[in-house]
Amino acid sequence: MATTKKFMALVVDDDSVNRAINLKYLTRNGFETEVAKNGQEAVEYFQMGYKFDLVLMDMEMPIMDGFQATMEIRALGVKSLIIGMSSTASQVKIQEFVSAGLDDFYPKPMNMAKLIAIIRRLED
Repeated sequence: MATTKKFMALVVDDDSVNRAINLKYLTRNGFETEVAKNGQEAVEYFQMGYKFDLVLMDMEMPIMDGFQATMEIRALGVKSLIIGMSSTASQVKIQEFVSAGLDDFYPKPMNMAKLIAIIRRLED
């Protein structure tokens, strides 16, 4: 399912396997994709002027977690679709993460059907 518009995505995850899987899938589906190993790197992309349509944000990472990164990105006025991800989150943690400025949350591993649904949201 290749998109007609060229979308930009940022995959933020400290796990190299998860980064690689999401990078491969998004690239294959027409996204120009960058990766960040932690929230601080993600914030720096936006501070440098990068514009992303989609951000896949892990919740628990070293240096800066997804909560803090999402709040800082939103404080910059960024309107990108930010999707939170975690394999270990309780409902309370998920709610806190959403309150930080997420548009949606999905448990890991994110299956490809969910990622396709996200891509379709961007195309609408």
